[in-house]
Amino acid sequence: MLTIFHATARPNSYSRKIADLYSNLLTQKEIEHRLFTLESVKDSIFNHTYQDEKTIQQVEIEDTILAPTTKFIFVVSEYNGSFPGMFKAFIDATDLKKCFFNKKACLVGVAEGRAGNLRGMEHLTNIFNHIKMNVLHLKIPISQVSHHFDENGNFTNTEILKLCDAQINSFLEF
Repeated sequence: MLTIFHATARPNSYSRKIADLYSNLLTQKEIEHRLFTLESVKDSIFNHTYQDEKTIQQVEIEDTILAPTTKFIFVVSEYNGSFPGMFKAFIDATDLKKCFFNKKACLVGVAEGRAGNLRGMEHLTNIFNHIKMNVLHLKIPISQVSHHFDENGNFTNTEILKLCDAQINSFLEF
C-alpha cells in the first residue's frame, strides 16, 4: 500500500493542496493509494510516547494505515526552518518497528520561502535513516508555494508538475 502522508494539522494549508495534487497524479496513473493527514488526528496522540498506553485512535492509525503501508509520500511544510513539531511528536508516539522500519519514503517540501523546506527534508531524512527507512534520493522542494496556484485553486507550475511526475515514477520503481 502507498500512503500520502500530509504532515501538518493546519487546515486549508498549501501542503494539503500539494498532497491532494499528488493524490490526483497517482489516481491518473491508476495507482492505488490513500491520503492520511494529521488534520484528522486528535491532539491527545501528540502528548504520548511509544511507551505510554495508546489511545484508541492511535492504535487504529497504526494498525489500519501505518503498518500496512510499504511506501510513504511525505508532504511536509516548513515550520521554523524544519518540519512541524506535531509530526515529530506523532513519529515519537508510534511503534517505529511496526510502522516505519524497512519501509520506503519519498519527500516533498512545501514552503512560502525560497528554499522549499530543503532543511526540513534533510532533518527528516536523518530521522528516517535512523529509524531504518529508505529515502528516495529525489526530493522535491516547492518554494513560494502560494505563487503556483491560480484564483481557482489550480496548480499552474508545469515544470514542478513534471518534477512531481518524475518523482512518482522514480518512487514506484524504488
